[in-house]
Amino acid sequence: MRKIIICNMTMRESIEPLVYQTEDGSLRVSDRAVIYPVLSCIRNMLSPADSVKIVLFCKCDPNGNYLRNVSRFQKEFDEQCDGIGIEPEYQFINTEFDEEREATEKLLSQIVSACEDGAEIISDITYGTKTMPVVLLAALSFAVKHLGCKVRHIFYGQVYFQDGVPTQPKICDLSYLIYLNSLLNTLHCDSPGKAREALVKLLEL
Repeated sequence: MRKIIICNMTMRESIEPLVYQTEDGSLRVSDRAVIYPVLSCIRNMLSPADSVKIVLFCKCDPNGNYLRNVSRFQKEFDEQCDGIGIEPEYQFINTEFDEEREATEKLLSQIVSACEDGAEIISDITYGTKTMPVVLLAALSFAVKHLGCKVRHIFYGQVYFQDGVPTQPKICDLSYLIYLNSLLNTLHCDSPGKAREALVKLLEL
């Protein structure tokens, strides 16, 4: 199966690898510390029969931090998937520091272009700008509706900082937002009151 992993690279020069936990019983997480949360459970989502493309979004800072962070991602992926026999194809997309509409629309187009028809998509929005998750959700919603893609996970690594030290690392999956949004768009109500009632009933399902 064609699987696409989408991840935004951190711009930080130094970041501590963490062992992530999850409250989702369907996920099996590694006891190995990682920088990128998606890699803590990626092993059990892949098989030797899969064809894997990894799309990495990078802001090309003048200090070259993005190059070191790309290498860290590749190293972590290889460590986590050792023995499976997967040789991923990498696609690097350089994103702009500009957050204006033109740059955002370009990013949306780049993400959609990276989503191949009928692929299964796993993504990680832990790092990046505040606009990145919004743009990614819009692009993936398009991919689900028009390209026949399936979004399996949208991971976010949650931590609490105590005296500047990250603690209680946990993986959260936000992929339900895409399918919830799709359901909301199918609602047809003739008044605000009925729309609110329909939303309440939908969320109770």
